[in-house]
Amino acid sequence: MRVWRIPYSTNCERVSLAAGQVGVALEWVEVDVDDRTPVQDVSGQGRVPVADLDGEIVVGSLAIVGRIAPSLWPSEPRVHAQVDVFLEWFERVWLHPLGILWHGEDDERRRRAGARLERSLDRFEGLLDGSDHLFGPLTVADIAAYPFLKYATDANPDDDYEIHDVMRQYQSVDGRPRLAGWLERISALPRA
Repeated sequence: MRVWRIPYSTNCERVSLAAGQVGVALEWVEVDVDDRTPVQDVSGQGRVPVADLDGEIVVGSLAIVGRIAPSLWPSEPRVHAQVDVFLEWFERVWLHPLGILWHGEDDERRRRAGARLERSLDRFEGLLDGSDHLFGPLTVADIAAYPFLKYATDANPDDDYEIHDVMRQYQSVDGRPRLAGWLERISALPRA
């Protein structure tokens, strides 16, 4: 299995974490952030990750995770549905203020978006009440959220992407011990 990625990509880290949990070996194809021609050539679009899974081109981190690590979705229907709702919320609601912070021009709107992003961490703190992971055992929810939430504690000097600096600025584990512990646990997981 071959996966095209850009260094420090949050979505690519999802795939790496998932593959590491199920012991799937991946062949990584490094793509220059400023020249996505190899990704466009193989998939017709420029976003990463893109995977070649036995001749089928799969685009998008959660689509790839679903193919290489289906066991990360809960087998119990009720919890599976809760995880699906969480993933939908994360992709459509949680990421929205990040887009405003990244592209917004209006200072007041950016301030509100930053406050919303910071407050959302309280939801994660609540989800972790009485559990080491967001929905009991490790699931795709943990894999999907971690690469974005890790910036509450991550200060990798080699990662100079501006969007990651924005996430560092507007996220904190202060007063959120369960979230801090979860970030440490997920950080220690193997990756492909």
